[in-house]
Amino acid sequence: MKGAIVNYRKRTGATQQDVANMFHTDKSNISHIEKERRNVTASMYDAGFNNVSDAYLLQDMAYEVTRGYVTPTPSDRVYDDHRMSFVYRVQQEIQEFINVIPMNRLDKRPEFLTQDEKERLSLLVSELQDVLFEGQGFLNKLTEDYEFLQPQSINQNRDTRLKMERRI
Repeated sequence: MKGAIVNYRKRTGATQQDVANMFHTDKSNISHIEKERRNVTASMYDAGFNNVSDAYLLQDMAYEVTRGYVTPTPSDRVYDDHRMSFVYRVQQEIQEFINVIPMNRLDKRPEFLTQDEKERLSLLVSELQDVLFEGQGFLNKLTEDYEFLQPQSINQNRDTRLKMERRI
């Protein structure tokens, strides 16, 4: 819950003592939690869920307690670090890229492109960069969440598979 407390304090200007009062603990305990020296106890969670009136803090607490299995509320910081958020964004970017492809004539030699065609080609490249950016973020999130996914072994398996496909 370190992140929820830190975000709440930054957003509202609350002191550690203010937070300690809400969670029925003392200021030093909040300090230790923020520095990740201590964990939040069940009684603190209980007090927090019963005494906190700030909807953002409550939702952030629920998000951290469930390790991302609840949808966070919109706030000063956009929560887009959940795997399902990445899936949605990757799908959106791929669809935008697919929609732009037919607008381009890739068979035409570069020196004969009109200004309009150059702009559409720039849009295509921009959409492709968006796909790659979101895809890389999704890959990073998956390897972070699922520790058995190691990028090095995935790359080796992919390289082996590609070599075999080229031989066929």
